[in-house]
Amino acid sequence: MATVCDPLPSGVVDELGGAIVAVPKDAVWERDPHTAAKHDLLKRYLEAWAPILLSRNDVITYAEGFSGAGVYKHGEPGSPVVAYEVFAGALHRFPKRMRLILMEEDPRRVEELQRQMALARSRHADHVTARLSVNIGQGDFHPLLLRKLQSTSALGKPLFVLLDSFGGPDIPYSLLRELGRYRSTEVMVTFEPSFLTRFAGNHDGNRQLGDAAFGSQDWQSVFQQPSSAKFAFLREQYRETLRRAGFSHTLYFEMVDEGGRMLYLIFGTQHERGLEKMKDAMWKVDRAYGVRYRDPKDTQQQMLDLELEPDTAPLRRILRDHISSSPTGRTVQELQRFTLLETVYRPTQVIRVVRQMRDAGTVTAEPRSISAKTRVSVATNPPKASKAAEQGALW
Repeated sequence: MATVCDPLPSGVVDELGGAIVAVPKDAVWERDPHTAAKHDLLKRYLEAWAPILLSRNDVITYAEGFSGAGVYKHGEPGSPVVAYEVFAGALHRFPKRMRLILMEEDPRRVEELQRQMALARSRHADHVTARLSVNIGQGDFHPLLLRKLQSTSALGKPLFVLLDSFGGPDIPYSLLRELGRYRSTEVMVTFEPSFLTRFAGNHDGNRQLGDAAFGSQDWQSVFQQPSSAKFAFLREQYRETLRRAGFSHTLYFEMVDEGGRMLYLIFGTQHERGLEKMKDAMWKVDRAYGVRYRDPKDTQQQMLDLELEPDTAPLRRILRDHISSSPTGRTVQELQRFTLLETVYRPTQVIRVVRQMRDAGTVTAEPRSISAKTRVSVATNPPKASKAAEQGALW
C-alpha cells in the first residue's frame, strides 16, 4: 500500500481558485444541511441500536474519529452530544454501561468539546452518568483512535464507529480492516467523491491518499470512466473496500442537498438486522433539511424525497431487472433479501410493489396471491407503460 500523505491544509486551492477541501478554520462553524441530516439519521439509528445491544450486553461503545467541537455556530448539538443524549436515555431503562471515545485534533475544539460534554452530563442524574463514560483524546485520529479502542477493551464488544471527515479520503483502509476483524463492530463513513475525481488525476500525493483509503490502486480506473459514471464507479469501489475490510453488509446512498452537492454515507455491518434498522432510520430523517436520496441501483437515478413511504417507482424498476436476470424468476423472499442488501428500500415494501407489478401486468406471480413463497417472473407480453409510469409516477 502507498504511504499515507499528510492531509492537505485548509485553504489549498486549485488552479481556478476553488477550494479543494472545505476544512473549517474556526473552532465552531455553521451546520450545513448534510450535517443536519446526518445527525438526524445518527440519532434515529442509535435510538434503535443502543436498546437492542444493551438488552444482552453489559457494555457497548460509541467512537468518533472526527469529533469536532460538539456544537455548531447557532447552538445546534454536534454528533458527540447527540449520541450522549441517546445513550443517557437508554441507560434509564437498562442497568448497563456505555462509553464514548472521541478523537479531535484541534486543541480549540477539544476544549469546547469537553465543555459541551460536561453540559450534557449535567442534564442527567448521577446514577446514569456514572455508567456513561466519556473519553476525549487530542491528536490525529489514526492510529490514536485504534489504540484507545484497544486500551479500553472496546474491540470485540458491541462498537459503533463514526468516521465523518471533512470530505477528502481521510479514512485509511488499514483502520477499516482492523475494525472489520470483529463481528460486533459497525462503521459509518462519509466522503465526497468530487475530491478524487477532480484533484487526484494529476497529483501523486492525492492519488496516494486514494490508495490508502481504498486499500489498493483499483480505484484509479475512475480516470478512464466517462464523467457521468465516475461517482458511481468510486461508490462501487468503496463498497468493495468495506467488504474486503470485513463488513459483509453495506448500505450506501447519496445525500444531495438543495444546492446539488453530493455526499456519500456508507454504513458497514456484519448483521442484516443492522441494515434493517439503518433503513428504518434513513426514511425517517426530517424532510426540512432539504436532503434527498437516490438508489444506486436505479438506472434512471430518480431522486427520492425523505418520506416514510417513498415513491417506489425506482424499486419497481430495480426488481424487474433483478427478476429478469433469472430464467426461472425469483421468489418474493429472494426479492426481499435482495432489497435489503442491495437497495435503499426496505424488505417490507416488496410485497406491495410486487402486487402493483402483477396488477399492472409487468410480472406474473405463481400463485397469484402474494406471499414470501410466491415465484415472480417477468411477463412475456407486458402492457406498454404509460408516460406517467415511465417518468416514475406512482401506479
